[in-house]
Amino acid sequence: MNKTMKTKITNIKRLNNSRNGNPNYLIYTDDGVVRTETDSMTTYKYNFHNLINENVSIEYRLTPKGKAILIDIKE
Repeated sequence: MNKTMKTKITNIKRLNNSRNGNPNYLIYTDDGVVRTETDSMTTYKYNFHNLINENVSIEYRLTPKGKAILIDIKE
């Protein structure tokens, strides 16, 4: 089940690339941390660093361990 939160992005951290060479990011918000999905095309959809200090609506899903995985960002 997907969830949505309206929040402000406070920081972005670039992680190591996946085994397939695709980028991964941690997105820090006022309401928690969201991670990009491994090998997802979503990582190419945005210039994440341009979203710092922006108020956005983030759609995400939770893994069984409770980690938030990014689905989409709307400005």
